[in-house]
Amino acid sequence: MVKLRLPPLVEFASKYRSKGLLLFPLPFAFGLGAKLAHSKLWFGDYQAVACAGQKALAGHPLYDLNLACSGMHPSVYVYVPGVAQLAALCQQLIGEPGLFALYLGLFIISLAALMLVPLSPAIPGAWRDKVPFTVLWSGSTVMWGNIAVILHGGLVLAALAFETLPWLFVAAVVVAAWVKPVFLAYLAVVLIADRSVLNRLAMAGAGMVAGLLPTLVFSLTGGELAREWAAILSHFVYDTTPGYGYFGWFDLIGVNGRSAVVQAGYLVFAGLLMVSGLSLAEGLALNGRERLWLGLSLAVLLIPRIMSQDIFLLGPGLVVVAQKGAEWMARRTRQDTLIAHGPAVILILCSIALLGGLTGQADYLTPSALFGMSLYLLWLGKTVLVTRTDRVLAPLWPILRTKPLPGE
Repeated sequence: MVKLRLPPLVEFASKYRSKGLLLFPLPFAFGLGAKLAHSKLWFGDYQAVACAGQKALAGHPLYDLNLACSGMHPSVYVYVPGVAQLAALCQQLIGEPGLFALYLGLFIISLAALMLVPLSPAIPGAWRDKVPFTVLWSGSTVMWGNIAVILHGGLVLAALAFETLPWLFVAAVVVAAWVKPVFLAYLAVVLIADRSVLNRLAMAGAGMVAGLLPTLVFSLTGGELAREWAAILSHFVYDTTPGYGYFGWFDLIGVNGRSAVVQAGYLVFAGLLMVSGLSLAEGLALNGRERLWLGLSLAVLLIPRIMSQDIFLLGPGLVVVAQKGAEWMARRTRQDTLIAHGPAVILILCSIALLGGLTGQADYLTPSALFGMSLYLLWLGKTVLVTRTDRVLAPLWPILRTKPLPGE
């Protein structure tokens, strides 16, 4: 076997990746501490939902950049009217304090699940490979009380039962998509699951239709209200906070996500990422639980506008495939340095985000780190695909084959 000559940075990370792990949660700890000490505006997203519910009851406009209700400091309401109508119904039944107690309870449970599950023994891999992803946690997530935390938390809890109750997970995706259609990205879990191709397509197709239908109907029949919703959503997605993901990468170079080229490029990016995920699941012979974690990580990267509340589940799949890729490379005569030392590469990328968190440059370095993680998955997926093509295509053979696979 050829002995690899490592690039100095990879060699350093490989040698010292057990050292300094306590540095990675520091940006979260500092950020949360600062907000606890200085900020008086908490749970702005909850207050936007509650306030929109009151506006819905009164027949007042929902989509207002200056949304205001007595005793509240809401952020801007950006969800479909159905969410406000549900909040209105809850406030009629249990009052606004009751709605807040319900929301707070769900938020705490969901946040605990999102923090603990990725660090738990349920995820294959060493502790030292999981902790660096805590650098992506944000105190702002806790402060704003974004409804996305509840949606992500419900999905990860449903995902734990995926192997025995897959339709429960699909139902959770559908409900989340009724609030935020972008949560349909979680159907990536279904598409790479250890099930027949037809079963995967049936579940993903049903989830896609059921999840998208309410928003599609509202967009086509909602008239002026639908146009107001689309305008205010576009303002935040493209102009104000494009996030750390695909739109954020283009924002770093001054290109707005509204560009037709950027929009078309997203379809290419998402397609390539899914092909890489499928290649890794089949080519590295991941078991059902490993595929689950990879699917969750793919779903995060498929969100075009990744915000701090969307990022908790990024780590598990990357930890799994980095380790599996390294084990695979160790058995090959011809090796790829980046893949052979995948855990060290991931550590370097998390360290870039750490540098951003400690220097106040997170808006630049966190998107850069996520871009690097996407490139790593694409590179690993491509290498597996071209090296183990027969194994990757094996699940399709019952549909496509006219003769047995080699070796059958």
